[in-house]
Amino acid sequence: MILTHFKQAWQLLRQNKLFSTIYIAGTAIAIASTTIFAIIYYVKLAPVYPETNRQRMSIIRIGQISQDRSSCSNGLAISSIQDYISKLPNAEIVSAYRRTAPASVSFNDGRPNKKITLRLTDPNFFKIFDYEFLAGAPFSDVDLESGVKKAVITDRLAEEMFGSAEAAMGNTITIDFKKYDVCGIVREGSAINRHSYAQAIAPYSVMSDYKDYFYISDFFGNYITLILSDNLEGLRTDLRELSRRYNSSHDGTTLEFWNQPQSAAIDALGVWPSETDFDLGKIIRFNCLVLLTLLLVPALNLSGMIAGRMDSRSSELGVRKSFGATSNKLLSQVLWENLFLTVIGGIFGLIITWIVLSTDAAFVFATIGETSPWDLDSSMSVRFTPDMMFAPAVFIFAFVICVVLNLLSAILPAWLSLRRPIVNSLK
Repeated sequence: MILTHFKQAWQLLRQNKLFSTIYIAGTAIAIASTTIFAIIYYVKLAPVYPETNRQRMSIIRIGQISQDRSSCSNGLAISSIQDYISKLPNAEIVSAYRRTAPASVSFNDGRPNKKITLRLTDPNFFKIFDYEFLAGAPFSDVDLESGVKKAVITDRLAEEMFGSAEAAMGNTITIDFKKYDVCGIVREGSAINRHSYAQAIAPYSVMSDYKDYFYISDFFGNYITLILSDNLEGLRTDLRELSRRYNSSHDGTTLEFWNQPQSAAIDALGVWPSETDFDLGKIIRFNCLVLLTLLLVPALNLSGMIAGRMDSRSSELGVRKSFGATSNKLLSQVLWENLFLTVIGGIFGLIITWIVLSTDAAFVFATIGETSPWDLDSSMSVRFTPDMMFAPAVFIFAFVICVVLNLLSAILPAWLSLRRPIVNSLK
């Protein structure tokens, strides 16, 4: 029976090419828009390479300290991370990375310098982010303490500079006129993952000023802190207690972390740490409204088209009813026809999604993801990796929603048409 319905749907598709083309195109665009929207938030919130520990990861991006009439807001200093944050009772693993401008890597064969993203951090960075090492290993705590110039680079940079990952091992790479020994090669991720992405990762101790802090307090510097913990609320309680103890021991000083550490999800949604009164429910409702708009507008248009088509088929349906076909059987046929067209539209929608994401990932993410220029600078390889684009759960989610809405848009006009008396349908 189902095969018969699909054969009938195929014949109708060939007979009504204009209607079928518009229906398929509308469905494809709706599914592509919804899938792109869903992939953006999947990439932001789901555990994707190498940020597979997002559910347990939290971030301290900024704090504020006030003394008399002066105040300072910035990231933390290395001394405060080592002396205070790493010793919080609920912190399992603590890492820090330095905010840096795009670096420049030099080629030995005379090619122009290339801008890359250099991440200055510590060995715990590789415990928080699950990098896949293709060769070598990360630098060690001993390397960090001694300030040895070692670097972990990505496979794409290794291939560009040395021809292969294997050839890069044992070689040196010149970054900002400093030579680094290549100690490891990792599979490159995407710049969309702003905390983990880097084309080269080195110890922050290679910088002579890595322990520097801002003039107003030794607590603040230029580092973002990453923490792995199963108890986010416990971490926030620890930080509030840290602030209380620090303020009580420093007269006229107010140290404030607001509602930090932030979860990776809240941080990904672009909520600034000082926004203590933000409404997560409002953010979710807004995104749901955008998603529904992307789906409902084409569904309403399709509903009008189906109503017009049912009017043109009233004689055919009237004849079939006169020969004993029930309204339920005819309604089932109409729904199967629409499901057939929706499946075709879904396939085209998936193809459109892949083309759009592959063509200009930076534009898509910056537009829909509301990413700041700091997050996506010219040195970054902004792309959607295969594990991001080929996420079956995301496409199935978008496809199922579109199928439901398309079928609902077909039920009402079909049901109204089939309620007509046979005599009226045969006119």
